[in-house]
Amino acid sequence: MNLELDLHGLTVDEAINKIQRTIVKNQTCTCIETIHGYRNGCVLKNVLMDKNNLHNKRVLKTLPHPFNEGRTIIYLKK
Repeated sequence: MNLELDLHGLTVDEAINKIQRTIVKNQTCTCIETIHGYRNGCVLKNVLMDKNNLHNKRVLKTLPHPFNEGRTIIYLKK
């Protein structure tokens, strides 16, 4: 199961909290595609690129979306 999570307008702390809550609520989810924007979302993108910032042991890796610079994909363990 894959999810899409819009983080536009959130601070870094709010975005991390929203991602953490999403991971906990969706235990069958294996991939979360976050939408943070490109022009003003670079701070969130930089934070998301380090999986340790998400403080969750289900996070396997985070990668930039291959076709959209305003999105980051978070891969999760089952």
